[in-house]
Amino acid sequence: MEIPVYLFTGFLESGKTSFIQSILNDPSFFEGERSLLIRCEEGEVEYKKMLLEDTNTTMVVVEDQEDFNREFLALCEHKYHPDRVLIEWNGMWKLSELPPNVFPKHWILYQTVTTVDSRTFDNYFVNMGGFMYEMLSTTDMIVFNRAGDNTAEQIRNRKIRMINRRADIFMDFTDGHSEVYQEDLSVTLDMNAPIVDITDADYGRWYFDAMENTQKYDRKTVRFLCQVYRPKGMQKHCFAAGRFMMLCCPEDISFSAMIARHACAETLVDRDWYTITAEIRNEFFQEYEGKGPVLYVKSLEPAQKPQDDLIYIK
Repeated sequence: MEIPVYLFTGFLESGKTSFIQSILNDPSFFEGERSLLIRCEEGEVEYKKMLLEDTNTTMVVVEDQEDFNREFLALCEHKYHPDRVLIEWNGMWKLSELPPNVFPKHWILYQTVTTVDSRTFDNYFVNMGGFMYEMLSTTDMIVFNRAGDNTAEQIRNRKIRMINRRADIFMDFTDGHSEVYQEDLSVTLDMNAPIVDITDADYGRWYFDAMENTQKYDRKTVRFLCQVYRPKGMQKHCFAAGRFMMLCCPEDISFSAMIARHACAETLVDRDWYTITAEIRNEFFQEYEGKGPVLYVKSLEPAQKPQDDLIYIK
């Protein structure tokens, strides 16, 4: 039988404990199952003993990250026989450091939730951008606790929707009500032009839009400045055309590229600059693990490296 795992992360005092208790209190979540709560961080809020008893929840504490391992979790399963597992993760422990096989065979990571204290969000984002980026980019749900009038603006200014396109984002306000955060990420382009020019200012939003809504750009011809890269094992006559992009901090810089087809692909030198003009086709490609934008190159003209070669989301 599969055992669902719910993992809650966030910095100290971001509201993890309170959120987990609200989940346990929810009649739609608790239907008599045996829950195992693994607490990896102790904050100011303590779990209510009566709540744990009423919800058939056993809590164990892990103080050191090295103790959170497969042997420990297997022992927990054998000892407590949980129907589901809730993990209050330590915000200073990187999830990327978790071994890929840390969970026992039947434990399935069902959902990851990241809580954020809206009042300290900007400070953490500025001073601990790398930690926060990892939390926000890999989670399924983001909850901004203690939200106020400027929380939506904070989320928008820090490009949270760009950092994580798939997560549900909620704002829990101090007066008790909640709102779903929504943002229009579309980019304004002249889609009727014979060639759709993508400027550096538009590249980030266009790239994400084209990757997620490829059909919208199918058979459109685009032109943009790019670097080329041909990883080992790539198909013949194919290369990657894209730009290095930074969303929030140097730790998140990545090469945001699309697959391109051209007869001269094998002769290209990695990281050289070109102005590419290509027709986008919505096609299956192995690197996409499904359909995605494939650039059929019409022209590839050598270009100069710009003074600032990073793309920033406007």
